[in-house]
Amino acid sequence: MIGSIPPKRRFIQPSQTDDWNSIAERELPDVPREEAIESLKSWNLHLVFRRISTVTPSDVVFIEPPVADPVA
Repeated sequence: MIGSIPPKRRFIQPSQTDDWNSIAERELPDVPREEAIESLKSWNLHLVFRRISTVTPSDVVFIEPPVADPVA
């Protein structure tokens, strides 16, 4: 049986012109900009700690924090 894995958290793939600022404005409009950018970066350490300092269209950018798995 072929199934799909339900997503654990929401994500986007940036456009060619996106940066942290534009993603924060679009995806977290109700959060002050600097706070939104810091949140995005803390949820996307795989992008923050690489050599290039910008996001690319091939990146996966999480736009919410990780979801804890329920304890079984």
